[in-house]
Amino acid sequence: MRFSSKGPCHTFWSFALILRFEPLATAPTGARAGHLHTRFGVVETPAFMPVGTHAHVRHLSLPEVEATGARILLANTWHLLLRPGPEVFDRFGGIHRFMGWGHGVLTDSGGFQIFSLGESCEVTEEGARFRSPFDQHPVLLTPESSIATQQSIGSDIMMALDVCPPSTWGEAATRAAMERTHRWAARSLEARARRSTGQALFGIVQGGVFPHLRDESVKAITALPFDGFAIGGLAVGESRELLDTTTAHTVKQLPADRPRYLMGVGTPRDLVAAVSVGVDLFDCILPTKMAQQGYAYTFQGQLRITRQEFRLSDEKLDPTCECPVCTRHPRGYLQHLSNGGHALASRLLGIHNLHHYAQLMRRLRTAILQGRLAEESRALLDGLEPRGAPQAVEAGRREAGFELVTLKGGARAVRHLGNGEIMHPGVGPWEEANGLYVGQTGLTEKLQVEHAAPLRVLDLGLGAAANAVAALTAARALGAARRRPLELVSIEHDLGALKLALQDAEGFPFLTPWRPAIEALLRDGHWKDGDLSWSLLLGDAHQKLGEVAAPVHVVFHDPFSPEQNPELWTPAWFRRVHALAGPDGMTLSTYSTSTPVRVSMLLGGFHVGAGVPSGARAETTAAATSSALLARPLGGRWLKRWERSSARAPIGGTFDGTVERAVRGHPQFAG
Repeated sequence: MRFSSKGPCHTFWSFALILRFEPLATAPTGARAGHLHTRFGVVETPAFMPVGTHAHVRHLSLPEVEATGARILLANTWHLLLRPGPEVFDRFGGIHRFMGWGHGVLTDSGGFQIFSLGESCEVTEEGARFRSPFDQHPVLLTPESSIATQQSIGSDIMMALDVCPPSTWGEAATRAAMERTHRWAARSLEARARRSTGQALFGIVQGGVFPHLRDESVKAITALPFDGFAIGGLAVGESRELLDTTTAHTVKQLPADRPRYLMGVGTPRDLVAAVSVGVDLFDCILPTKMAQQGYAYTFQGQLRITRQEFRLSDEKLDPTCECPVCTRHPRGYLQHLSNGGHALASRLLGIHNLHHYAQLMRRLRTAILQGRLAEESRALLDGLEPRGAPQAVEAGRREAGFELVTLKGGARAVRHLGNGEIMHPGVGPWEEANGLYVGQTGLTEKLQVEHAAPLRVLDLGLGAAANAVAALTAARALGAARRRPLELVSIEHDLGALKLALQDAEGFPFLTPWRPAIEALLRDGHWKDGDLSWSLLLGDAHQKLGEVAAPVHVVFHDPFSPEQNPELWTPAWFRRVHALAGPDGMTLSTYSTSTPVRVSMLLGGFHVGAGVPSGARAETTAAATSSALLARPLGGRWLKRWERSSARAPIGGTFDGTVERAVRGHPQFAG
């Protein structure tokens, strides 16, 4: 094998002569166009890899993904290790045959998931210890087990396990994470050498936003015989300026004869900037994740199709796009689907967004080959971020994996940078907290029951504390003489959203009166003032739920979506929550209206009803231990729709006769 980096047109053959990178042209800025040869064909670079975390791309069929021009996907080792498991891939001969994909596959090692787990994951020199979100069995992910899993998966490109530090870490902690990444990189190479599978392996450069640490990491990682190199540890809370400068500083030091991969980035604008300095490969969940939220990427800027102005529009999403969605469906139809909560909306917008990303890569590649990248980049950026154009979501300060955003109506909210989800989208946190959670559960009325024991409220998903503070505010407004005691228990595993919101008093004014309580909560895990108390259970929700004392009267069920946190939406989870109810019953409120979620609740013992509107959502979900506690319990009409639905299974389960009998025989539908 040859590691020459002299000149941009040297071809590099990988460890097993299966991956070959061939640079074809280089721009003065360092941008390059090339061919990445895999055993399943050629990938034209620069290339964007659609994210198929669980061996599928969210909402899309593989032929639809293939039609975008994608010739390589990303799958995630952490998720596939847990489900379906390495033995399944061994049985099928690898992921390509398993999922029916005849092109390249890159597998992430699981390092970002370790970062996302926060304090519920213990990282040592040996590896990362955590509990499976599906059945709570303990898992140890090491560099060796990550490689072994990726070898079973059979991806074309494997990634070495790394430690991904948040942008808020200081230099000492970032250095320690970087040095551990270097040691894990060497162990990953040794693990690959024990079993000849013909798979390429990329090393990951870390070092946070400290240039001298990036320099050290580049030197250490490129000294090892990797087949390509990735830039990790970005898009985890740093500013856009730091993202750009750190990428440019790092990429110019990487060997020119091997592929360069910028992990988890990003927006179309981010891709233009990174391609310009020499990055070849990208992945990000934004095209499909933002489609779920009603956003479409166009070459005239991002738009949110749910806006009322598109109701009567017969225009294409993007007048320059020839994807199957733009050539067939007007904006008015897509607005109708999105506002009606139809799953087809996410699918069609996802198809369009992936076509947009693919077209963006083709335009940049063509410009590099034709020697006009500077002009094309300027034209793209002028369109992608037009000056003075209104933005449905305006990004702001980032920290610890979260970002402040300003919603269309002016409300401030928090977005998770890892999964793209906005907490309380649409109307903003305060309005949704009071309407969906405090209002829908009847909290104020329950607080006014005379001579009653303390009202215990379980706040599942503290986030930026909007729901919790709304409950405390409602209780304080009643006055001690007119209310029963309130015991509020919040469960959260990552306090980054709350800490970020506390820095923005103007955007989150409802937090200000409760700042001493929040500071006590963060410091001591508990706050009390008279008959009002607030406790924080910090860590894995499955473990912490076992520490909650019964009875619980009200549940604010507000974790991330079933796509991101499926373990908190399963029948088993809802059974555990239901078991905390006392003789007076329990009411639960949540934002999701998906059929699988409602099936999970029914199988978990709850009675389920239609909930109040919230922002762009025409409906939410209310649940209780009895239909008598629901304003609009689901009835025979919903049951008939479920019987005709293609989504009859609960979250994390399959549809079978047992599920059918349990739903049909639920007391809610008796008579």
